[in-house]
Amino acid sequence: MDLNNYKELIENNPSNIATVNNKNCPNISIASNVRIIGSDSIIISVNEMKNTPNNIKDNPNIAITTFNKEWQGTRLFGTATFYTSGEYYDFCYNTFFKDRILPKDLTKPKGAIVVKVNKLEEIK
Repeated sequence: MDLNNYKELIENNPSNIATVNNKNCPNISIASNVRIIGSDSIIISVNEMKNTPNNIKDNPNIAITTFNKEWQGTRLFGTATFYTSGEYYDFCYNTFFKDRILPKDLTKPKGAIVVKVNKLEEIK
């Protein structure tokens, strides 16, 4: 599996992110700031997500779907880690926030999610 084969799809369309909390309740979030950072890894900027970071701390298993306008897409399964500082946080800040005009209350990311993808399914 090489996520770079799906770069345009993953990086140019919103992604739905599914997690589960410590009480086994599911949560779905949406993200548009997603980048591939390796053949089996992606990074997601956490901007408005409220439950997802805590869910990842309790249970790192994650599923992500991304579709284009033609309903072609991917379903990714993996394990996630949430960061509030360090190189991944800095990557999100520099990629999605720095040098952009944004509302005052949205001047930096809340964090970064790094997902090591262990399974990819194509949806056609």
